[in-house]
Amino acid sequence: MVWTALGALACVLMAVPGAIALTTGWLPPKLRRAVVRPQLWGYGGLMSAVGLTTEMSLSELAPAQQLLDFFGPLGLALLLLGFVLQSRARRPAAL
Repeated sequence: MVWTALGALACVLMAVPGAIALTTGWLPPKLRRAVVRPQLWGYGGLMSAVGLTTEMSLSELAPAQQLLDFFGPLGLALLLLGFVLQSRARRPAAL
């Protein structure tokens, strides 16, 4: 129960700054110098939060093996792609 609550808190703490950066362009003060494209950073934050939420919800889907085979790699791919987008947001856009 405690780990589930901590995981849910982590998902919220990843999603809220991502949504704010996506809608308003505002970033936390520590990231303002490093991040060049705040909207891309916001997309990455939301994608990482969705991937983490997908991975956390797999314990509820444990009896259905077909769902585990699909959502396990999907959650991991979303989590990693979100981190890639956030790292790409630190570089200027290429032409």
